Amino acid sequence: MGMVDRRQFLKAGAVAAASIGSAKASWGSFSPEAFPRPAGASAEAPDSGKNLIAHGDSMEGVAGALPEGWSSFAGNPALQPSFKLVAGGQGGKSQLLGQGNGRKECYGYVRIPVRMTPGKWYRMQVRFRFSGLENVNRSLVHGVFSIPDTLQYNDGIFHYRKDGEWATGEARFQGPPREMDTEVRLYFRYSAQGQVWWDQVLLEEAEPVPSRPVKVAVSWGHGGLKHWQPWLDAAGSRGADVALLPELFNGNWDPLKAELPDGPSWQLLSSKARQWKMYVSGTTYIRRGDLVYNTAPLFDRQGKLVGTYDKVMLYDTELDQGATSGTRFPVFETDFGRMGIITCYDSWFPDTSRLLGLQGAELALLPNEGYYEELMHARAADNCMCLAVSSGDNPAGVWDSGGNQAGEERPDTTCAAPNAILTYEKDEDIRMILATVDLSIKSSPNYWGGPMRSAPGGRRCRETSPIPLEGRVSELEGLWYTVPKSQA
Repeated sequence: MGMVDRRQFLKAGAVAAASIGSAKASWGSFSPEAFPRPAGASAEAPDSGKNLIAHGDSMEGVAGALPEGWSSFAGNPALQPSFKLVAGGQGGKSQLLGQGNGRKECYGYVRIPVRMTPGKWYRMQVRFRFSGLENVNRSLVHGVFSIPDTLQYNDGIFHYRKDGEWATGEARFQGPPREMDTEVRLYFRYSAQGQVWWDQVLLEEAEPVPSRPVKVAVSWGHGGLKHWQPWLDAAGSRGADVALLPELFNGNWDPLKAELPDGPSWQLLSSKARQWKMYVSGTTYIRRGDLVYNTAPLFDRQGKLVGTYDKVMLYDTELDQGATSGTRFPVFETDFGRMGIITCYDSWFPDTSRLLGLQGAELALLPNEGYYEELMHARAADNCMCLAVSSGDNPAGVWDSGGNQAGEERPDTTCAAPNAILTYEKDEDIRMILATVDLSIKSSPNYWGGPMRSAPGGRRCRETSPIPLEGRVSELEGLWYTVPKSQA
């Protein structure tokens, strides 16, 4: 496939990023409209396909009981939530009500058996409204689990979208490797007085999620603009979709000698992005007004500036020399998915990567002078996003969303994540690694049967603590003195 044809294929096959909520509240500070629905998603109940869940469309049955074929379960009966059919749905439909039992430790679910077929893909969708839940992802889980639940197969919904007073959650995933008895579960947990009303639960056969291969070019070592011009030509001629240069690639380490945005460094990035129809980034010191920032621009395939990231965690010497820290962690829309950037010292702080992951970033760029390579496995796996790293003093690298490293000769046997790296090549002469990563594969380590029983990998509902740890972390970080052990 030629370069232009391949990029048209990538654009046509791109799947919009799923909607993201906030870890601090039910829906958070992001506008739902800023996060497009996944392909095929709808705020209304679907009108095509066969729902494999009995009574999942209309929640029919006797008021005060469960729909026929459904049952409830709690490992500890003292924590059992209440589940029952109630009136009040649209068009006179019944709704399935789940509510707390007065205890914050409340934990249980309703379930219905479903037979799943090997080789099939499925779409799961739930529609509900709620009251009194501080965080939907902490209190509700919607998934499919093998019977018995022996880590053979599991998958489900990880993102929700708010539509007025209603919420819709949807996911598309591959079925089990063999014919299997499973059950759909609707969990209610960790809310003493909260309530949720489900009016539709769908599981139907669906088209597979299309592959989204992205070829990334990264580099190591130093060089001025005369070095990076042919390097970008080599990346473009080899079909790179993204080319990343290291931190301060133009060789200027003095903030007081910063260029303006229309200076020669950014002009080079823009022209090569346009020439080779690829995304290009790296960092330079840029002056805006009377302040100087260590800024990474992102240029698109037409050479246009998509946006910029100003390094937030400046190294101390940069501050001493007069540079100013940024304050934002933007995520950029591209024709293959959502992409973010962090720079060098940022990578030592887990919250920088997490802020990108919480906004739906699928690929993060890390231009740097030096970094700790072993941290990259965790940064990628923690946030279910790929990482591309170009470095001045250290090796370059590419990691998939499960923490697998491109070209790794001895893969970590403790990581059970399916590998999303499709191709890898390394050119020592021009100091380039080219790796193709499939962004449609969003696995995580300890992948026991699927993402519902795996490490979190950025999935909010995988936090199984009844209390949010973020608040405690923020509280302790805000202290200027050491906390006695008895208070920690």
